[in-house]
Amino acid sequence: MKRFTFMLCVVGAVTVLQAGGWNDAQAIANGKVLFAANCASCHGPEGIGPQSPALQGKRTDGKLQPPALNGTAHTWHHDPDLLRNIIAKGGNSYGKGYVGWMPEFQASLTQKERDDILKYVHNLWPEKIKKRYDERFGI
Repeated sequence: MKRFTFMLCVVGAVTVLQAGGWNDAQAIANGKVLFAANCASCHGPEGIGPQSPALQGKRTDGKLQPPALNGTAHTWHHDPDLLRNIIAKGGNSYGKGYVGWMPEFQASLTQKERDDILKYVHNLWPEKIKKRYDERFGI
């Protein structure tokens, strides 16, 4: 089972890296623009977390708040394909009893645009976290 999981992680990492890798400056720049337009209203500028009081603290409806994406929360614990799936199909696609409210972007963003956003988010993380992530997922 561990070998199968490892292979899935490696395949997932390769799909994100197809066009220029995590450090593709053009993709990161494009991802920054796309993030500002599609993600920052909930995840905060530069992924620092929700800035609106309505998005902070515990929700009464049981839904989870948008996490910070800058390396201070858990995003970097998830493999690239899971992150791609969440962006494409919305937060509830995560499963495991997750009740979120992130919308899906499958129809409004191309796969390349979603990958560019991931590359931008990866670029926000501290070097130590990027290194751990890249090692964990065979990048």
